[in-house]
Amino acid sequence: MTRYTPIYATKSLQQSIGAVNLRTKVSLLELSGTSAHIKTAYYHGWVEAKNVVKTIPAKQYQYVQRSGGIYSHQDPKKATYLGRVHHGEKYEYRRWDATHRKDEINVNGRWVWTNTTNRGAVTIQYRYAQRDGSVYNSAKKSSSKVVGTIKRGTKVRWGAWDSVNRRDEILLNGKWVWSDVTDRPKPSGYLPPSVDVKNYARFSNNAFSIRKNPVSSAGTVGSIKKGMKLIVTHKAEGGWVRVTSGSLTGWVLEKGNLRRHGPYSVAVYGTLRTGQSAYNVKNGFQQKVTNQRLASSSLYQMWNPNWTFLTNGPKTVVAEQFQYSDAKGPAMLKKLDIYEGQLKYQGKPMYTRQNVYLTDESQSWTYKTTSFSEKVVKNSGRYISSGDFLKRS
Repeated sequence: MTRYTPIYATKSLQQSIGAVNLRTKVSLLELSGTSAHIKTAYYHGWVEAKNVVKTIPAKQYQYVQRSGGIYSHQDPKKATYLGRVHHGEKYEYRRWDATHRKDEINVNGRWVWTNTTNRGAVTIQYRYAQRDGSVYNSAKKSSSKVVGTIKRGTKVRWGAWDSVNRRDEILLNGKWVWSDVTDRPKPSGYLPPSVDVKNYARFSNNAFSIRKNPVSSAGTVGSIKKGMKLIVTHKAEGGWVRVTSGSLTGWVLEKGNLRRHGPYSVAVYGTLRTGQSAYNVKNGFQQKVTNQRLASSSLYQMWNPNWTFLTNGPKTVVAEQFQYSDAKGPAMLKKLDIYEGQLKYQGKPMYTRQNVYLTDESQSWTYKTTSFSEKVVKNSGRYISSGDFLKRS
């Protein structure tokens, strides 16, 4: 069924005998004009044919517009109070009772009724503890009990405001409780807590200063040029990330300042590496990062020991990354395109410049085999199992 639908005794859709819910599976017995004869687990009758389809409809959802109660029945005279739903929560929905103006929603596996939901998604709101204080099991000051404490500066999700008792309903440590020490603004001198994350790399999208703490008012510890590679180690509220670049460590807003691909970053794995025969080709870089690994790659050697080729593969390949400024980057890429384009087989180039992933989740340009040269290399070359050009024979 595509919606909550009344069931009638006749195909003229007269004399209601029951109803069937959205997404309920029924047996279709016959069609007659715009009516369908169906059988459910409880009823045998007729419904509008347009409400019966062959494939199960998608689930429908409603959002809690304001925190409020949930009940066992849509009729207040028959209903039992079952608990609360909270601002911004999303629940599966199946019907609207126009008489009592309530939605039927699924909360923790049980279908219940509420008048606080609607289709539109709601922006989650947060509050901050302005000072250390207690939290309570209800809003009422006369009967509530202390069930825990909250520390100054703690950020919590908000559910409701009780104006009579002047308490916020908040989500603290996975439980909805009430507090009289929370409010919208951050307390003076507030520093959001940082969370350790699996390290990943990004490139600076522009020049910026690194700050001591994850707030805009914090002092700076140094500056980063555009196009430099940084390692992200922590995150904090508001989009702040803690980064390291060389000897510098501090905080920056990730959005707008960091990007995955370095437009003038080049990862090299063979003769262009430090100390190798073609290293001097890459002069003028603003940053070099060693001990890197190209992801999902393999390394092969051909007849000449300096002819090594990066292909698709199940392992990783040792590389170095060189970052260039906007002023020098375009000329360097053009220079490298010419250099790498010299090696050909059967008149076809063996290398092509491609944007590839490294194991630290950054992306750089590198020179990799084409679909044609990869077949040549894998058929005629020797696989370098270490993935390290310096360990070839």
